[in-house]
Amino acid sequence: MIIVSWNIRELNKFYKQREFKKFLLLNKVDLIACLETRVKQQSAKEIQRKVGVDWKFTDNYAYAPNGRIWIGWKVANVKVTVLDCSNQMIHCCVTDNNSSFSSYITFVYGLHTIHDRASLWRSLRNMQTNGPWLIIGDFNSVLHEEDRLNGIPVHQADTTDFQRCIDDIGVGQITKRGFKFSWSNKRDADIRIYSHIDWAFGNADWFQQYNGVEAIYMLPGCSDHSPIMITTKVNWVKVKKPFRLLSTVLKLQEYKEVVQNTWGQQIQGYTMYSIWRKLKLVEMQTRGFQQEHSSVDKKLFQLRETLKEVQGKINEDHFNNSLIEEERRTLGL
Repeated sequence: MIIVSWNIRELNKFYKQREFKKFLLLNKVDLIACLETRVKQQSAKEIQRKVGVDWKFTDNYAYAPNGRIWIGWKVANVKVTVLDCSNQMIHCCVTDNNSSFSSYITFVYGLHTIHDRASLWRSLRNMQTNGPWLIIGDFNSVLHEEDRLNGIPVHQADTTDFQRCIDDIGVGQITKRGFKFSWSNKRDADIRIYSHIDWAFGNADWFQQYNGVEAIYMLPGCSDHSPIMITTKVNWVKVKKPFRLLSTVLKLQEYKEVVQNTWGQQIQGYTMYSIWRKLKLVEMQTRGFQQEHSSVDKKLFQLRETLKEVQGKINEDHFNNSLIEEERRTLGL
């Protein structure tokens, strides 16, 4: 199942409609949130109809006159039940008809000021979920100072409400690949600004069931925002070999330095998510140590087996020069 969130502003333009439909076909999208469409309600049905008869749409025109959020899905592949709606989010229960994937999904389009986004944070805090929960969309807010390149510097007031909200509701960022920044003003190099304002978060149940799922930040195409694509392959998840930390690696100074540096990092999110991310970082950075020492263990095992075989033969032929020489060579004498 392919889930996408994309701020494709001004979808009333013909060329954007054409690119939008092509994007859905090429990427085999099953469920998409179109954000900041700026399409009048009387024109929405006609544009949605052009996507195809196999698609169904819902929106938040009742709360936002310009239809800030459209949700479209292929009826044959996906079941979507809307549970809550406001001017900045649509909260759904989503089930994949072709796999065991099922999750609450909240599609977000945050307003442009700190004051206006306050109601969004309240809505997320009041959300009732019992199971995996994905929160995805354009939050119009950065989380950290490094989430903006050029433009007005990021101040603490810009991030505090957002950071407190994701801490309070217990979600963490889904592993991200692709473009570092999700938005650009598309200006000349000397006045170009980049920001990371589109996000995908999961709760503890999400990470437990869909840990291998990544958020892919794609080419922006005709938009100034990158689409976020999430591919759920629940039925095809390959169980990885468990990470086994060797006791010999624990004694390495290099390993101790990796742990110390990783644990000193600030990772945004609820406590258990932060710990989990740090453990994953330690695992990734020390796999080389593991492989090196694992290969040593294998060599030692082979040498022991060889020695056992040679000494067994010597026990039957005590003065065989070739066996004695092989024993000495195996022992490194």
